[in-house]
Amino acid sequence: MSNLKSNLKKLAAGLSVFFAMSCQMLETETGSGIAEERFPVKISIRSDTKATSAQDENRINSLQVFVFRENGVLDAFSSGSGSVLDIECTSGKKEFIAVANAPDLSHIASRSELQSARSLLSDNAAADFVMVGSAVQDIANAVNKVPMDARRLVARISVGKITNALSAAAYSDTDIVIKSLYLSNVAGDRQYLAQDTPSVWLNRLGAQSDCPAMLHSGSLDCSIANGESHTDTHYFYCYPNPVVSDSEEEIWCPRFTRLVIVAEISGNTYYYPVSIGNILANHSYNIESVKITRLGSDSPEFPVETGTVSLTVTVLDWEDGTTTTVTI
Repeated sequence: MSNLKSNLKKLAAGLSVFFAMSCQMLETETGSGIAEERFPVKISIRSDTKATSAQDENRINSLQVFVFRENGVLDAFSSGSGSVLDIECTSGKKEFIAVANAPDLSHIASRSELQSARSLLSDNAAADFVMVGSAVQDIANAVNKVPMDARRLVARISVGKITNALSAAAYSDTDIVIKSLYLSNVAGDRQYLAQDTPSVWLNRLGAQSDCPAMLHSGSLDCSIANGESHTDTHYFYCYPNPVVSDSEEEIWCPRFTRLVIVAEISGNTYYYPVSIGNILANHSYNIESVKITRLGSDSPEFPVETGTVSLTVTVLDWEDGTTTTVTI
């Protein structure tokens, strides 16, 4: 019996050593507990386009940096405030990915995990937009600098001048009261590293009671006399909408994002929805002018008749885009 106990103890000790060695080998293979020499790297990130509104759309308040080996294993991670960060990583070709103004991502341990991670539109705020930048660089010595340009994950939609051009004689002396403006059918999430199919939609078929501030102007009650204009610019921010065809079905299904103007004319509420397709990240869609010539729709989802609203839509240079004129 004593020999059996002795042999069992030896077996247990041998297994402990085996598992310890296996764990050590696993750590080396996965990038944890790496014994190689590590070199300092200074990361600097900037937004690659200028802000064009009153809000500081380029501000970088916080920064998280991932360093991945060529096989996708996490080599290093660091976080801090501001747009400059020091980090240490091993030598060789590395992919650096910086995420600005995002929630804590320190739990991510591989390139594939980050690839599948999702950002919520609610993670963004004025002067605190989530941005992502990346670079690939060989690290070989004690002096390493990696500059990166960051791009916002949001798109911006702005509305400029709204003109009361009611043409019917019965409304020649009638004011249009702009009650509010908002975005509907908005993608509420996306991957950090790629545009994909949203799993969350906000303001489906109209403004919801918990509508985020970035999607709604709030109450305006702005009265516009016939022939006059409301000239305050309103800015809204949404995630890219990859839907390729629109829908006007009363039952919800994915469709184009819409800018909706809610107006009151002679005590009745009318909607002027403007569909915007092919919304891309870091692009600005500027509706320069809206000219209201007739009564609008009874629903924020149903388009108004042709000629009711005259629009000029311009894609501005957050990134290069096109100029489009739309008449509805």
